[in-house]
Amino acid sequence: MIFALHTAPRGSYPRSLRFGVPRLSLLPTLAMFALAAGAGNSRADPPVRSALPLTMPADSVKAGMTGYGLSVFRGTSVDSFPMTILGVLKGNRPGADLILGRASGSFLERTGIIAGMSGSPVYIGGRLIGAVSYTWAFTKDPVAGITPITEMLNSLRSLPENRAEPSDARFGALDLPPGGAAALPGEARPIATPLSLSGFTPEALRYLDPWLKDHGFVSAPGGGASTSGDCDSIVPGSAVGVELVRGDMEATAIGTATYRDGNRVLAFGHPFYALGRVRLPMSAATIHTVFASQQISTKVGSATRTCGTLVADRSVGIAGELGLAPSMIPVSVVIRGPQGRDRNYHFEIARSRSLTPGLAAATIVSSISEALFDVGLATTRYDLTYWMNGGKEVLRRGNAIVAPAPLAGAGDDVSQTLYLLLINRFETVRLDSLRAEIAVDEGLDQATLTSIRMNPTMVAPGETVEVELSLQPARKDPETRRVTIRIPPETPPGDLTVRVCNGPETDKWERDRAPDAFEPQSLEHLLGLLSRERRGDQMFVQVYREARGLTVHGGEIAQAPPSVISVLGATAKAGDAAPVKGATIVEVPIPMGRVVTGCEQKTITVFPYRAAK
Repeated sequence: MIFALHTAPRGSYPRSLRFGVPRLSLLPTLAMFALAAGAGNSRADPPVRSALPLTMPADSVKAGMTGYGLSVFRGTSVDSFPMTILGVLKGNRPGADLILGRASGSFLERTGIIAGMSGSPVYIGGRLIGAVSYTWAFTKDPVAGITPITEMLNSLRSLPENRAEPSDARFGALDLPPGGAAALPGEARPIATPLSLSGFTPEALRYLDPWLKDHGFVSAPGGGASTSGDCDSIVPGSAVGVELVRGDMEATAIGTATYRDGNRVLAFGHPFYALGRVRLPMSAATIHTVFASQQISTKVGSATRTCGTLVADRSVGIAGELGLAPSMIPVSVVIRGPQGRDRNYHFEIARSRSLTPGLAAATIVSSISEALFDVGLATTRYDLTYWMNGGKEVLRRGNAIVAPAPLAGAGDDVSQTLYLLLINRFETVRLDSLRAEIAVDEGLDQATLTSIRMNPTMVAPGETVEVELSLQPARKDPETRRVTIRIPPETPPGDLTVRVCNGPETDKWERDRAPDAFEPQSLEHLLGLLSRERRGDQMFVQVYREARGLTVHGGEIAQAPPSVISVLGATAKAGDAAPVKGATIVEVPIPMGRVVTGCEQKTITVFPYRAAK
């Protein structure tokens, strides 16, 4: 096997990085794996296959050896930096070694190991030994853990057979996902991945901060992606990106390519998020500058051109294939604000069971805060529509809330709903698109239920009862609402409870009354539960009767004869049936036009018949 050398060109980098160490040209090699990329419009022309480099196993690496690494510190030109081997940590990770190296040069002496260097290839005597990928908390020296290249190649040779849907299951990882837990003293952790963010407001970044930390990202400013990049510029040491959001807002994870063989690329040297098989857009990237920090220095970069598909995310690195890029999820956000402050936003989000919910929530929060940055106490009404599985399923849900600022509500709702949909155990859900319509009014548009009255309080089966609601709107005169309910003709004599509550309180009551009815039994059942959640701008009048009942396979049997209930309860398999606390025999929703709070109840008595007058 032959490898080619040439001298690193002088560019606009710190002089300490230009020390005349030869650098490898278009080289790398990836274990051959046949994984198809998804549908998309971006394609990179197949590059001319160049000579592949020799590799050196960790067993041959000794303390005191010197070599160099490759990375980009500004623009797109690859520069080199000296590296001295300190030793090999045998079995540092389960079944895996870690090479210990110290980078040098006044630039890295000042910054330390930089977030965004993950994947920087390291060579000794022209042989590739691995990728810069780990570091230690609060270290004062630019010391890095280097993932052996042989482990990266061996792991990726065993990639699973490609299927229509990636597993996104975080399998096959020897490590925690980056940032998954606080580092222990002396513990090597994956170098944080810079997430270049463009178009996100400070409020959205604060909302996103816990998500970033949990996923091992460090936020960095970025610019919008351009088409000026060149996919053939993805070579060992060049910046590469994983595109997570693009459009009116953009988010790209920035790292470094370790190895390339034709259209196949290895990078990072540690997990992106240990997702296993994935289909995420992979891009070329440019580095604008490096922010030096005592906590963690960070590359500031942006995606340039979408170049292909990230297909594997393992404990020893990520693998991508240049060519077709996978589709992303179109998201539109329509904002209707006070004084005609209306805005429309459009963007796309990467498809990932683990990442999509948080990304979608953050983009919606950013849209609201950008459009209505100065709105304080507000009443927010939102409607969400999810199209799934080629239009076969559509989910619509919404709510109305009052909050100190309009940011809360819709973002959390989207995050929780997508999580339930994408990780459901019944069927694969492919999200076609998402639309969020959000109307915000300044001030407190709210009322409290203070009391209810019944007329009459004694009825016969089949008769009607008028329920009067007394309401106290915020800063307004009291109001009265009336609704008529009919007692079902088959209702047996006895006492009934009439409950009047807002949507969230009614949902809570129903979950307490029949908890097993809210355990999804199928995708259809899950979609039904999500679509039927009651809104905060509605009141619900319910008539409740103490009666034995069961839930069977998620369905409720509350008013069957006692003999039927007994037979079902005795013969149902364990876990198939569960008791319910009485039965809701009537429910009438009342649109209120404002957010309502409060819950009241009264008792009425049912006689067997109404005596003739």
